[in-house]
Parts: sequence; structure tokens; C-alpha cells
Amino acid sequence: MNDLIHAVAAFLLPPTGAFPLLLLAWWLRHRRRWLSGALFAAGLIAVWVGSTELGALWLQQRLLGPQQAVQMQRLQDIPPRESVIVVLGGGARRLMPEYGSAQLKPASIERLRYGIWLSRRTGIPLIFTGGTPRDEPGDRMTEAALAERTAAQEFGFKLAAKEDRATDTRENARYTAELLRGQPVRRVVLVTHDVHMRRALRAFREELPPGVELVPAPMGLALSGFEWRDLLPSQDGTARARYLGYEWLGYLAGH
Repeated sequence: MNDLIHAVAAFLLPPTGAFPLLLLAWWLRHRRRWLSGALFAAGLIAVWVGSTELGALWLQQRLLGPQQAVQMQRLQDIPPRESVIVVLGGGARRLMPEYGSAQLKPASIERLRYGIWLSRRTGIPLIFTGGTPRDEPGDRMTEAALAERTAAQEFGFKLAAKEDRATDTRENARYTAELLRGQPVRRVVLVTHDVHMRRALRAFREELPPGVELVPAPMGLALSGFEWRDLLPSQDGTARARYLGYEWLGYLAGH
């Protein structure tokens, strides 16, 4: 059943989510010409929004609101030992043939790198959270263990701790809160991609104890200026739109 749900959701995500509009427009072309034309125009706009960088960013602003990079001075008003940077895992591959071993996916590496960058500039310790996906049982390294290895080997950095049981965003929040229980932490700096941040903030606000400040540190933010190429279909535009659709559906579903 889960596979079927994921398959249906994947079809509804941009840009293929516009196909039902185009098919309905074709079916109504002889019955309701005005309605057919309106649906066809709406389908074309949806395809454009779901496949261009500018369209995806416009939709992201409407659904998630504006986001800004975290300011360094905001993280320096309390001692570093009373704060913690929490990096959310973005996935891992069981085997990458060129390495001959399991590796983090690009999204996880990007988040880890940014978290390390923040940690080195602020002195705030870093925790990475991510376990083994439910649909990949067996004896394999967790995402947090891979992050620990990557941080040490590629960046010469040691994690303060790792949380390796979580399989989704809500569990990231729940198990991280358990890990921090009893520690003198007054602030959590949350690192994840900008499109994922709204859903992650909701989960962590519900799990962290009262009095702990939650500071978003989004990454993957777009530049304020645009080029004419941003109006054209692109791989980056399609990827952002699909990621946005996935996160929006997850947010509406309460996950």
C-alpha cells in the first residue's frame, strides 16, 4: 500500500501533476470548448511552474513564505556549550560502486558540510540525526554513522554526537529531543534545506521541551536576482518543484 501511495504522489508532483489537466482539456475539446481552453492554459502554466527555476521559486514563496540565512551574531549571545547544531539527514545510498561502500546522498553531504561550517565559526557542537530507512532492513551503516565517517575523513571534523534511530522528520525531532534531555541546552540550530525547513520546524517545536529556542538555519537558498535562463525548463527547476510538492504534501498530511 505504501508503494502505491508513493507512486500516486510521485505522479501528482510537478511537472507531471499537470497532465490530468491537459488530458481533461483534450477530452472536453468538442463538448466544452471554453472550459477545454481554460484547462489547457492552466495545464501549460502548471508545466512551466513545475519545470523552471523561476516558477518553482515563485510557488515556494507562496506556499512556504520567505526564508533567510541565519545570522552569525544571533548565535553568539549565549555560550556555545548551551547550544547545539542539529543537522537532519537527507538520505544515503546502500552502495556506490565507485566507492565500493555506502555513502551519503548529495543532500545529506550538503547539510553536513554547512553544519560543519557553522560549527567551526561559532564553536557550537554538532549532532547529526538519521537512521536506516524502514524499507531497507539488514545490517548496514546508519545515515548518522555515515555522516560521522564522512565528517572525520573528508572534513577532519568530529561530531559531538549522532542520533541513528530516526527514519523520518518526526523521528528526527523525537529522538534528538531524547538525546538532549538532561543537557544544559538552551538553543537548537536546525540545519536542513530551505524547502524542508517548515516541516522540520513544526516537528522540532512539538518535541523540544519548553524554553529551548529553535533557530532555523536553512540552506540551498536561491539568489535574489534572476537571469533569463531561469524562465526556461531545467533540471534544477524540476527538482526544486518536485521537492517542494513532496514537502507540501507531507506538511498537509502532518508528517
